[in-house]
Amino acid sequence: MSLKKDFKKYSLNTYARVGPVFVKGSGSWLWDGKGNKYLDLFPGWGVSILGHAHPAIAKVIAAQAKKLIHIPNNLYFKEQAALAKEIVLASFPSRVFFGNSGAEAVEGAIKISRLYSKEKYEVITMTDSFHGRTFAAMSATGQKKYKAKFKPILKGFKEVAFGNLAAFKKSLSKKTAAVILELIQGEGGVNVASRAYIKEIKKICQKKKILLIFDEVQTGMGRTGKLFCFQHYGVKPDIMLLSKGLGAGVPISAIVVSNKIAGLMQPGLHASTFGGSPLVTSASLAAFKVIKKEKLLNNVNRIGDYAVKRLKVLKNKFSLIEQIKGKGLMLGIELNCPAQPIFLKCLSKKLIINATHGNILRFMPALNVSRKEIDKGLDILEGVLSNS
Repeated sequence: MSLKKDFKKYSLNTYARVGPVFVKGSGSWLWDGKGNKYLDLFPGWGVSILGHAHPAIAKVIAAQAKKLIHIPNNLYFKEQAALAKEIVLASFPSRVFFGNSGAEAVEGAIKISRLYSKEKYEVITMTDSFHGRTFAAMSATGQKKYKAKFKPILKGFKEVAFGNLAAFKKSLSKKTAAVILELIQGEGGVNVASRAYIKEIKKICQKKKILLIFDEVQTGMGRTGKLFCFQHYGVKPDIMLLSKGLGAGVPISAIVVSNKIAGLMQPGLHASTFGGSPLVTSASLAAFKVIKKEKLLNNVNRIGDYAVKRLKVLKNKFSLIEQIKGKGLMLGIELNCPAQPIFLKCLSKKLIINATHGNILRFMPALNVSRKEIDKGLDILEGVLSNS
């Protein structure tokens, strides 16, 4: 029986899998079992920020696996402490809790908002947001398609229009405990929040003692040209959520909690069996080192600007492109037609990108992607658009 048939027979049908069977990768490239080479400009949904099989990450994982893979979190080990320190020194005065996924980090942040005030329990969320697939994270997500078949969703979440300050102000009540938002909505269409909007929300939250939670699961770890996206805005959150690129391929997430509220979390109130193991924290530490050593933030800004220029040329050439959105190497092409057929045609031409929110083509390449690789990918895309 073929591998694809095994997937269909033995795996839950939760993914619309497409394409060939991939067997290895290197940098921004993947190879299938027949030796065909694919350019991957959306590696692991943006998880593999250093590309596939980066030698520094592979070396650290192999070495750590020979020493200590897992140890319970009621015991001390150096790798987790070192990573927590790295994150705090690079962000804002805080303490860190480690989990395994972005959704898990969102769940933990919601629990902290309940600890913050027992009388206040409502969380303001944004339209077109995406915070994960677990039940509370899904309830916080501002897209009906993810919640439609799971009603009734959890109470306590109030959705308002992203970017609409008047709607945000109107939504506030004496029960409002927190607001959670993505500075750039990824799954929701690569929608970028304005600096003025975020600054005003911060001001309101401070005045009304509402927790401000930034979901940086997609935007963190250099994706937007700064290590964390909030650094573009001059606004520090009360809680920052990290995952995806944090481990450069291994499963890890972090809840970064400002010192002023970190004391709310006490032993017994939250835990994660596998969260922040020696294996994944050592890999994450290696990712931080590579970003610094290879000066990847400079590359993100330089290549990101170049990619936008090329995409704008395509916009002027093809009427089906409405606009180019994003920041750094988190880019979206808004179309006036469905994006999925374009994605599939690109895949047939050995280019891997992403289609999201119905009409958005999304690029989140490795932070070390080259100009030559961007050119190759956009040449393929141009050819596909020419025949669409």
